[in-house]
Amino acid sequence: MKGLQRAALHVRWTTTYMDIFAPIADALQQVEEFLNWAVQSPIENITAMATHLLSAGGKRLRPALTLFCAQLAGGINQRAITYASVVELMHTATLIHDDVIDQAELRRGRKTVHHIWGTEAAIMCGDHLYARAFSILADDGNLEVIRTMAQASSEVCAGEILELQLAFNPDVTEEQCIEVARMKTAELIAASCKVGVLAVNDDLALSNALASFGQELGIAFQIVDDVLDLEGTVEEIGKPVGSDLMEGKITLPIRYALDALPLKERQQWEERLRLQQIQPEEAAQLSWFARHHNILERARAVARQFANRSLEILHGLSLPPSPIVEEVRERLERIALFIVERTL
Repeated sequence: MKGLQRAALHVRWTTTYMDIFAPIADALQQVEEFLNWAVQSPIENITAMATHLLSAGGKRLRPALTLFCAQLAGGINQRAITYASVVELMHTATLIHDDVIDQAELRRGRKTVHHIWGTEAAIMCGDHLYARAFSILADDGNLEVIRTMAQASSEVCAGEILELQLAFNPDVTEEQCIEVARMKTAELIAASCKVGVLAVNDDLALSNALASFGQELGIAFQIVDDVLDLEGTVEEIGKPVGSDLMEGKITLPIRYALDALPLKERQQWEERLRLQQIQPEEAAQLSWFARHHNILERARAVARQFANRSLEILHGLSLPPSPIVEEVRERLERIALFIVERTL
């Protein structure tokens, strides 16, 4: 018994992220305090826009991974708190920009930043948070961390552009779906893991291995996010069900659903996509089809494959045995399981 199968023994389905994050709760509180400090500005609306999204909850998965990886490298220090906070600042910036691109009205169950303050202000707020994050890293002075986060930011932007380039294209392949997931989501999660190690030491072998762990885990995370877009409720996922399809995003579960349709219906859907004419009721119909034809479980199975790859990397790490190392490994296993089985 290994991987997610073994981890399942330790996780109740009522588990939440914060249950798993309990050993680093104090450090995560320090991250929250750092974030509150980092977004303060003499320009009132900058602070209001940033805190609007930061205070909406969020999983804090990325900073938690930074902190857990710091523990594997030797222990959480002030640098780890700083890097974890920077990761969340950058993630918040991407969410603000994503919502503008998608013209989304809801994020985490709240009105989006651009819906309240306007598109121009939201774009500038996202830019400001990116700049603030790199200003903090510049003050810290670790060039490898700056390089890592810059590369991750570049990949996130390239992934968003690729997704736009492929929008409403019925010929998008499974490989392209996964590549978008890697670029727009997994690269930042990989960077989150890597800088956790670099906060403690310059062990590039360990930092690169944990970056690979984070990349596999991040792809799994995004695939499940795409599944939830079709199977959740607006209360659970914080946005209308089928949003991806209405925006023309051909995610992995949507790809599988289109492929499973009878030929005539698939051709009709391909024509709707080319004409960019997807109505909410049509998105709801495809969501129903995906839920009732095992499509979503097929996509989750792919997510499990990536999560299991992440755990293979985790268990292949050459680390001196200790209670802390074993606890962190167990917590990361639980994160992997929760990511692929979550319903929100």
